Amino acid sequence: MEDINLRYILTRAGGVILVIVVGLYALGYVKKRNKQAAIVAELKSLSSDSSFFRQFYAEDARKSLVKAVGLIAEANNLGLPPETSINRGLGIEEKYFAMDGDKEASPVKETLVRETLRANYENFRKLGYEADFHTLDMMKQGDLPPVRTGPQAGAKAEVGTIIDPALSPGLDKVMANLEIRPPKEKGLPLTDVETATAKQLATALRDAGIIEEAAEKRIIESLTPPPPGP
Repeated sequence: MEDINLRYILTRAGGVILVIVVGLYALGYVKKRNKQAAIVAELKSLSSDSSFFRQFYAEDARKSLVKAVGLIAEANNLGLPPETSINRGLGIEEKYFAMDGDKEASPVKETLVRETLRANYENFRKLGYEADFHTLDMMKQGDLPPVRTGPQAGAKAEVGTIIDPALSPGLDKVMANLEIRPPKEKGLPLTDVETATAKQLATALRDAGIIEEAAEKRIIESLTPPPPGP
């Protein structure tokens, strides 16, 4: 009789433990999905036309880019790869079921947002940052900790412009024109790669309707050295 009671107790205890384990797993899963959904909602807000291309102030644009990259890094910690979180931030999932005539967002703008966020997340990784609590907490405030690796380790990373806003006033308020990078000495000439990137961006911004053709032409001409003399 005692053996039967013991087996009964152990069986019931095992069942209770199983229920608790399953419940904790389900609770953790729900919390994880809720966090993922909250991150995607914030990315959608930061990827919107008014946030990404038309900030009122340059400082807000810089902080928004840092926040967006921090959200992508946090999402990656939660099992959402960068490409997935960026796409969901752009509402790609919903578009799979949209009508053929539904064209709410410009494909060019969508490409600009995706490439900007992807490139800056890669820069975040190249600078040696890890998505730890301290780093993510700073990025939620729109700030970056010091560079972790490389010849400028310990220095403050910066959010700089690809196209000098002196060539087109207001471009320092456009997130697509910003990049997270190591601190750069002021006054240095652009490299050939930086020049080509700036020209390509000017054309993309024109195609997206962010700047006019005259502004694109002015930027490209300013970045093109005069031909050598006779």
